Amino acid sequence: MKANDLILIALICVNVSLASAALVLYVADAEPTAQATMSNRAGDYIMVTGPVTDAREAVLIVDVVARRANLYVPKAGATVKGVEFELKSSRNLATDFGG
Repeated sequence: MKANDLILIALICVNVSLASAALVLYVADAEPTAQATMSNRAGDYIMVTGPVTDAREAVLIVDVVARRANLYVPKAGATVKGVEFELKSSRNLATDFGG
């Protein structure tokens, strides 16, 4: 083999290594997929929690019978013990989804 062939093979190996590293970083940084479960529920309410901002979370309560969704967030200055929530938004799901 000539020196040019060895240099070409080395450059191809470096490019493949860089592409593999970039692919690993891209896959590792991908957002997780949303998952939902279908199960029999007891009661007329569904409660879901989730982040609203980096520092605050909210509680979404869906009243299945009344077809309403209410979003509650902790009041400003709330401490860990005895957190008080305030209603931030309320939606009529029958109107929103045409049901």
